[in-house]
Amino acid sequence: MAGILIRMKLAILRRSMTGGKATWMIIGGVIGTVLAGATIWLSLLDSANPHVVADLLAAVYLMWTLGWIIGPIWGGATVLRVEHFALLSVPRRRLAYGLLGAAFVGITTAVTLLGFLSLIVYAARLGVVPALVAVPGALLQLIFVVLLSRVAMAVVGVVARSRTGAAFTGAIIAAMMVLAQSGWMVYVAIQVSGVLTTGFGPGFRTTVRAVPSGWALVAVESADTGKWWLVLASLAGLAALIMLLLLAWSRTLGSPRRARATIRGSRNARPARGGLFAGRTGPVLRKELRTWWRDPLRTQSVFVPVVWALGTALLPLTFDSKLLLPWAAPALAVMAGAAASNLYGQDGTALWMTLLTGSERADLRGRQLGYLLIFGPITLVVAVVCTIWSGQTWTWPWVLALTPAMLGGGAGLGALISVVALAPGPDAHKRPDNPLEHGDTTGQANLMVWGGLVPGIPAGVLLGFGTAYDNAFLLWAAVPVGVATGVFLAWWLGNVAVGRLEARGSEMLFLMRTGRTSKSVKIDVPKRTVWVSILGWTLGSIALFPQGIVPMIVLLVGVEVKSWFLALYLPGALRWPAAAGMVLIGVWLYWIAIKLTMMSKPSPPSDGDAAVAPAGTPETQRAEFESV
Repeated sequence: MAGILIRMKLAILRRSMTGGKATWMIIGGVIGTVLAGATIWLSLLDSANPHVVADLLAAVYLMWTLGWIIGPIWGGATVLRVEHFALLSVPRRRLAYGLLGAAFVGITTAVTLLGFLSLIVYAARLGVVPALVAVPGALLQLIFVVLLSRVAMAVVGVVARSRTGAAFTGAIIAAMMVLAQSGWMVYVAIQVSGVLTTGFGPGFRTTVRAVPSGWALVAVESADTGKWWLVLASLAGLAALIMLLLLAWSRTLGSPRRARATIRGSRNARPARGGLFAGRTGPVLRKELRTWWRDPLRTQSVFVPVVWALGTALLPLTFDSKLLLPWAAPALAVMAGAAASNLYGQDGTALWMTLLTGSERADLRGRQLGYLLIFGPITLVVAVVCTIWSGQTWTWPWVLALTPAMLGGGAGLGALISVVALAPGPDAHKRPDNPLEHGDTTGQANLMVWGGLVPGIPAGVLLGFGTAYDNAFLLWAAVPVGVATGVFLAWWLGNVAVGRLEARGSEMLFLMRTGRTSKSVKIDVPKRTVWVSILGWTLGSIALFPQGIVPMIVLLVGVEVKSWFLALYLPGALRWPAAAGMVLIGVWLYWIAIKLTMMSKPSPPSDGDAAVAPAGTPETQRAEFESV
């Protein structure tokens, strides 16, 4: 059966490697190969301390294992899904063997095997006997991580349906985002700590060897010292753990049901006569607050920006720097907008109730208020705690001015994007187990991050002049300007979104029901265009952020950290021009990527086409309802 499933997987991969998906697979394979090569290079390091290389390898193997655990959360479901074989009359253990064999056919497995060859390289430096022990150790380690990934995928699929699991999933996704964008801080912390010359401490050294990812390394080291009982115990422990994981995974195959969150009704509450919960907006606001609390997808949307902002601000503490702590609140306000960029897409086809009752304005305003009541208190607490903790009192006007501007701007811009650029997703009761297969909102999130910075410009101008001229009046005058900007953008952009929802509501519902617009046209995009667009997004991000904006911040603060910032390795007179040039290059690459992306999309239908609603749409249903 393994041979059949392997051929099936190869056929699916061969036919699905087209366009952007093939490009991303190739880019991922190249990045994985580079990481595997870096792991092998690590095993060839020469150090005066004999424990340094082994300590680093044990830590890297733990990172590889964590990557296989987190991979299902970040990368989506596997090619061969278990539910496709749920109704087959095949024993679950036999199906597990077949799917496990097919799991070893893929780019990720090949790259991981290449990385684990570093164990054999390191063992060969110790002698022939450790090298012979390293061969089965590396193979057992590969089987272990692949099986662990499958079990983790099954567990995540069940747990993600609960609020606790959704919070954990959101925290993991945010942590990966932090490491992807700010991993250089970890490298700086490692350099400062001196572990590259002295090795890790006894506690950490023991821990990275005690976890299963370090057992193969323990077997190699024990073979070098002649502790054969520990060699056998380590390899036998890995083999036993593999059998337990295989048994646990086989028990999850073919399950007809998965755990679902149980939503119970609330007590009957009387309509409010005043306040936020009164009027037509009140019931929508009440519904939104309950949805933010009950829906696992909304819970995940809350935890991603919170953990991302805190992780980004706390990561410099690894090398005793509190530089980013005050900026946690503005960063949270910007990233929180991404949580509101697809509210209608998250609710699925429930939009028909809003269109049928003609409550578009009340519905959108209630969603905006719900967003502000959820993220407003969290952002305020983060602003106060992190600014006081940092001890940088000069940042108070900046935090108090930028945070409300970006939070209010996110409420308005998020509502507008959720209507204008809706990403269709499944209804709540049809959501798949994988937490990332709920609609592709990558473009909306990127637009919210960049667009979320714009509301801070008016207050930022006053703050800049106040700082340049050391004028306290200008600094504190920026606070009411920031508040007014946030309130105005939330109200004005909300009005624009309401008009769009009233005019295009039937098209949005058609898009959510079918996954396509009423005037969808298939456009064949040349592969060269896809490659140039992806390279523009990737290289533009690298040039703009780590090679442009971050070096400027480092030069302003005066911190002596070079890391991988090109501008900081140049002579003093060339640092600022180099950083500014990188910013311009990044903006130019982004412009090319956006231009090519927009060219590859079909043009929206004209107003004349939209005015004629097809039969069965909410507009005709509303007319029939009113006539009755």
